[in-house]
Amino acid sequence: MSRRTEQVGGLLQSEIAELLLRHVKHPVLAEAMLSITRVDVAQDFSNARVHVSVVGPVEQEQAVIEALEHSEPFMHRELVKRLRMRRVPRLRFRADHSIAEGARITALMREVSRAEGRALWGDADDAPAAAGPGAGSEEAGEAAERDGEAT
Repeated sequence: MSRRTEQVGGLLQSEIAELLLRHVKHPVLAEAMLSITRVDVAQDFSNARVHVSVVGPVEQEQAVIEALEHSEPFMHRELVKRLRMRRVPRLRFRADHSIAEGARITALMREVSRAEGRALWGDADDAPAAAGPGAGSEEAGEAAERDGEAT
């Protein structure tokens, strides 16, 4: 992908997100929680593949993609008005499962680490008990043992 197509993809991503948030009034889209994960633009700017991640069941994902395809002519007209481009790409929407897949892999990693008796960084279980500099470190533990022996 060239630098120009990447720039146009980023611009389209933000404009499409703005349109979906404020201007597209499709009932399925109003109820769905979705994210535009990336936009791949063809070299000739004729088409753009919009990758959409939908939180919810597969049926809802399919309904959202259909609603986006139904709203494409409106979004294209709005993009033509907003963008100063000779050719505004036609939009094609695709389901993107990368966010769900990442969450699934993270859950598997947490499960394996707990089974091995380790905690992943970011788990609530691995937070140090004491706050302050050196808390949870070996030096702090040794200092606490010495203080305990002295009393």
